[in-house]
Amino acid sequence: MLTAEQPATDFTRSMTHELRTPLNVIIGLCQLLERDRKSPLSPMQRDAVDRMERNARTLLESVNHLIGCLRTGQFE
Repeated sequence: MLTAEQPATDFTRSMTHELRTPLNVIIGLCQLLERDRKSPLSPMQRDAVDRMERNARTLLESVNHLIGCLRTGQFE
């Protein structure tokens, strides 16, 4: 049985996957680049990778907050 809340639930589930997955991939790749001992990053590259990871984490935190608000219906 389809409830009135089902489209919102489906949307939230889809957005959770569509937004979180790429951000987690970016964070993971940044961590791999930082730990590669065979091809260490130059200082400029390290700075860029650090910024990318920090910004991806900030965006992931915002997405998590938004998804939490969608799930509970409480927007702060």
